[in-house]
Amino acid sequence: MGRQKEPKHLEKLMFYILGRCPDEFGLVLDDQGFVRLKDLLKAISEEPGWGYVRKPHIHEVLMSCCEKPFVLENDKIRAACSDHALNLEEAIFPPKLLYHCVRQRAYPVVCRQGITPLGQPRVFLATTEELAQRMGRRRDPAPVLLTVQAQRAFEAGVRFSKQGEFIYITDYVPVGYFTGPPLPKEKKKEAPKPKKGPTAIPEAPLGSFTLDMERSRTLQRQRLKRKGIKKEIIWKKDVRRMRRKKKR
Repeated sequence: MGRQKEPKHLEKLMFYILGRCPDEFGLVLDDQGFVRLKDLLKAISEEPGWGYVRKPHIHEVLMSCCEKPFVLENDKIRAACSDHALNLEEAIFPPKLLYHCVRQRAYPVVCRQGITPLGQPRVFLATTEELAQRMGRRRDPAPVLLTVQAQRAFEAGVRFSKQGEFIYITDYVPVGYFTGPPLPKEKKKEAPKPKKGPTAIPEAPLGSFTLDMERSRTLQRQRLKRKGIKKEIIWKKDVRRMRRKKKR
């Protein structure tokens, strides 16, 4: 972990993000200029050398500032004197392409229903792939990147607004006006194998018999064993006879 910076340096970064260029960091202010504190923390921690910043560091800045440049309400924060909040250009002609990221698990639904806010007030589109991925990774470590044909959508009736230089906003992007990677193929479920049970012995027709091969093999082994015993007995008797003749 790098060395922590002084609170006054963090204050300057926060003011730059909230008061001047929130769109540069992938942040969209609400109608009153607020962003969620956790979204600001994510944006700050993504910057080189600022990965250590947590809530206590933000509160330290708020307590150490004499001029109170920030307003904190219900886990939301904004710059105290920011005109950037309501600076939305409505119904503008967008660039040819814009970019948006969705969660992997939501991607199949998006392909069927189009791009909807999905937990956010509106759909936020970025002017670059890098910014869209940066915004998307705040919700999913490996988001799916979509390319939006924004001008075609505009000509079809989709309306766009703009915040700053890098963020475009809309309510909905219909299917057919964006592209993404192919959907992963679903694995086919194999039919369950039948459980092995006791094998039924077919009934023999009348006038016939069923040959039990296992019993037949057992009986054959027993017969061979008896023959071996008999041969051994005969051999021993012959040896005894020969001994008796020699003695005589």
